[in-house]
Amino acid sequence: MRGPSQVSLTWTRSTDDLATFVGYRIFANGALVTEHVNWYAETGVVLRHLTPATSYTFTVQAHDFSGNAATSNAVTITTEATNDVTPPSAPTNVRIVDGGCVEFWLGWNQSTDDTDPEYAIEYEIYVNGVLSPLPVAGGIDRDFVYGTAGGENTFTVKAVDRAGNTSEASNGVTAVC
Repeated sequence: MRGPSQVSLTWTRSTDDLATFVGYRIFANGALVTEHVNWYAETGVVLRHLTPATSYTFTVQAHDFSGNAATSNAVTITTEATNDVTPPSAPTNVRIVDGGCVEFWLGWNQSTDDTDPEYAIEYEIYVNGVLSPLPVAGGIDRDFVYGTAGGENTFTVKAVDRAGNTSEASNGVTAVC
């Protein structure tokens, strides 16, 4: 568990007799989790924006290109309770530090929160309004994100505290490929 609104799940890599690639789908209480997922490896994920003080049952489904699938054992977790309802401040001064066309490095100024210290605040990068599936690893000075293959890319960043409270979006920064 990573606080009142997040859990970290890991599993053993699946193998397939015909394919070299096996994909994974995450289910929470039987429903496919598609938003607010940050992959940190091909055998792990951080699920974010869960409701505090709530019981969740998670399963992982491995699948191949042929449509074959196998589902893991279920694990049930109850998230921690919290009284924190105030989001952190919005990140400011979002800027492109390096890169271009499809690969970008972004930077921004640190957010603050009334409950959590700065090191506990996490960030989500949005590309054209859609959450990037990449985890924010480096943080405020330099973090990697993919843009779209062509056209305009507008990047914004949101801060998230440990209770799952999310800031307003930062200023947007736009690049054209």
